[in-house]
Amino acid sequence: MSSLDRQSFLSLLISHHRVEELHLCYCLPVGRRRLHFCARCLGVLPAMILAMVLGRLTGPWPEWLVWALLMLAPLPALLDWGVTIATGKPERANWIRCLTGVGLGAGIGTSLYVNTYALLSYPVKIQFIYLLASIWIVWVFSYVRRGKARRERVMQRVKRRPTLEEYAVGRKPEDGDRK
Repeated sequence: MSSLDRQSFLSLLISHHRVEELHLCYCLPVGRRRLHFCARCLGVLPAMILAMVLGRLTGPWPEWLVWALLMLAPLPALLDWGVTIATGKPERANWIRCLTGVGLGAGIGTSLYVNTYALLSYPVKIQFIYLLASIWIVWVFSYVRRGKARRERVMQRVKRRPTLEEYAVGRKPEDGDRK
């Protein structure tokens, strides 16, 4: 699929990656089509469903288990995603993304299950704040990193500008000077 091809709604729904990012997905040939499934979501969805089903079958869980699943299970996925986004480093292998997705799914499934018997309980609210804070921290680091790169590009353009004397003499700016 070339980068000029348009993605269908179904493709975006199950992969939620642009065409140039489909390497982050597992590909399943179905007839003449190739469906791309997000690697992390292939770990999230089954773990989330499993956590909710196990919760319904076993009844309310001990508080220590709820806290562990809500706070510690999503941590590997948050760290993997956060380091990738904030530092601009390449993504991990799909099997690692799938594995970290299992922890994220267990945390989300636990949250959904706890909400069935204790709607918006204290641990669930803390997990929500924890996830939002993680996203915000990653966004700040990513913003600073992109701002630093932008400042460096501006400084390079400033260094390539002609001096007043060169400008008065009639030096023409090179192609790389204009952007």
